[in-house]
Amino acid sequence: MDKTLALLDCLAQLKEAQNCADALLSDIVADAVRANKGKGGIPKPATLKAFRNALKSANTHCYQAELILAEFDALQTVMPLGHPQPIQTMFYSV
Repeated sequence: MDKTLALLDCLAQLKEAQNCADALLSDIVADAVRANKGKGGIPKPATLKAFRNALKSANTHCYQAELILAEFDALQTVMPLGHPQPIQTMFYSV
């Protein structure tokens, strides 16, 4: 898969996971406020679990995006833009 498309797909999934976490956190806070005022129960465990899963998903997609960006950076280091030939690097052993 093309790295640019992989990055865009990863960022779209990250945004979706963050939107889900935002909506769930809003529900959790609203339930907590109602419970504090004595007008409702505490947040449901299922909602808390879904929030945790949304955060895990966002975290996973964030790491994937970082890895793809690191690959871009590594390619840029080896073959900078504007250079027709890769730069030869030498490794020295100590």
